Amino acid sequence: MAASTPVRRAWRALTGLLTITAVLFGINALGVYVFDASSWAPELALDLQGGTQIILEAQTADGADPSAEQMNQAVTIIRQRVDASGVGEAEVTTEGGKNIVVQIPGEADEQTRQRIEASAQLQLRAVLYTGSPATSFIGEDGESTPYPTPDPSLESTPTVEPTSGSDTNWITPALQAEFLAYDCANPDNDPANAPTDEPLITCDASGTVKYILGPVELDGSSIVDATSGSFGDK
Repeated sequence: MAASTPVRRAWRALTGLLTITAVLFGINALGVYVFDASSWAPELALDLQGGTQIILEAQTADGADPSAEQMNQAVTIIRQRVDASGVGEAEVTTEGGKNIVVQIPGEADEQTRQRIEASAQLQLRAVLYTGSPATSFIGEDGESTPYPTPDPSLESTPTVEPTSGSDTNWITPALQAEFLAYDCANPDNDPANAPTDEPLITCDASGTVKYILGPVELDGSSIVDATSGSFGDK
């Protein structure tokens, strides 16, 4: 057996390095040309590629300066909005006690801007119907079939006048068809600006349950006090 020499060891290390490089090159090539999920150019961080900066000023109902707790809560809400927009590497920070600074890599589209800048508002709606997030069903042929786009001819007006926001008469054939075809994973399905006097379709935060909610029955102006606590079996 030939003795190992520094030259042989160096060649083995170089061969291993070239093998690893070739494997990584092949994986990235698959991502670029097959799956369209990567790029040959490195992704620049926010401080290198530049981006959009949005400065929001906090305003309270009585005009007083917001507390640190209110500011932290606002930052959490806005960060959730940014994350829901699918924007990565975003930064949300406070500045000067009243300002919230949002920095987004690249150019923010109008929908993302509106989502971030929208005022938070508490609205309470009754749950009229719940179901799975599925957008397809098993047809008679045994194959998975997507629910069709709702037919415009379906009845969209309740046949019986609803008496409250909790009345299930709000669920019309058109609304039921829209519910079946509603895709929780579609970012365009944003209920933030839905009319308050109409029912809406939405999903839970994890996208595992779909809901039909009735019109708004109460808003934040109806709540004068709130406390938090714990409960459970004793």
